[in-house]
Amino acid sequence: MNVVFATCAHQPFITADDQPLADALGALGYRVEPEPWTDIDPSSQLIADPVVLRSTWDYHRVPTMFTAWLDAMADSGRTLLNPADVARANIDKIYLQGLAAAGIAIPHSRWVDTPDAESLAAILREEGWTQAVLKPRIAATAYGTFLIAADRIPPEEDLAPARASGALVQEFIPEIRHGEVSLVYAGGAFSHAVVKHASGGDFRVQQDFGGTVKPVMPSASLLEFGESVMAQVPASCAYARVDIVDRARGPLLMELELIEPELYFSVVPGSAERMARAIVARLDGLQA
Repeated sequence: MNVVFATCAHQPFITADDQPLADALGALGYRVEPEPWTDIDPSSQLIADPVVLRSTWDYHRVPTMFTAWLDAMADSGRTLLNPADVARANIDKIYLQGLAAAGIAIPHSRWVDTPDAESLAAILREEGWTQAVLKPRIAATAYGTFLIAADRIPPEEDLAPARASGALVQEFIPEIRHGEVSLVYAGGAFSHAVVKHASGGDFRVQQDFGGTVKPVMPSASLLEFGESVMAQVPASCAYARVDIVDRARGPLLMELELIEPELYFSVVPGSAERMARAIVARLDGLQA
């Protein structure tokens, strides 16, 4: 059986981190083919192989198009993992409001429809923050994300991503300097974890900005927190990544990644095989 890994036009091939997963699926009898999501025709009657959302790393630049494609995939009945409704709900960081309402601790956040220098400075004053993190509501890989302060407001052109989708302004969590932990779940069960550290004086832990990643054994409190987050995740998900910063007062959820997160198969031995089994189990369940 064939499985399609949905990628993106500027990086159409299987990523180095996803190759172990493709190999593990191959060992289970599934041949993996990469294809940019913009080239996948949901209505095709000739090729209807199941699709796994993997490196669709441009969706945040064309969210309306991506949402329309997800809708078409759902309407066609073609198998998509994670499912279209899950991915659609995870596009906009407004999902954090729902998780917070369910009792999940997140950084104190303010939501801004059209951020500008005046509104951002006002939030800093009102909250008494010396610095904060500005994030577009629709973004990936720290796109359009800035550490701001009263004397360090991004110029108008840098605010374009945040103005396009709306933004959230979050209190800066100093413990991010000690690393962000990502818990990865396969088929709803904890699989593995990594800790990501920012480079030098940066606050962004992504490898694109020089961050480093290494395996970690999470504490019982982090695993308990992760389970509380996963209790809010639909059982239909094949994978999930829960990004956490630990503090003395307790963990905070930074992001719940359900669309195209890096899952660190190349970092943690055995993780690709666990995820492959979870994906096959989901596929088998959908075909039963």
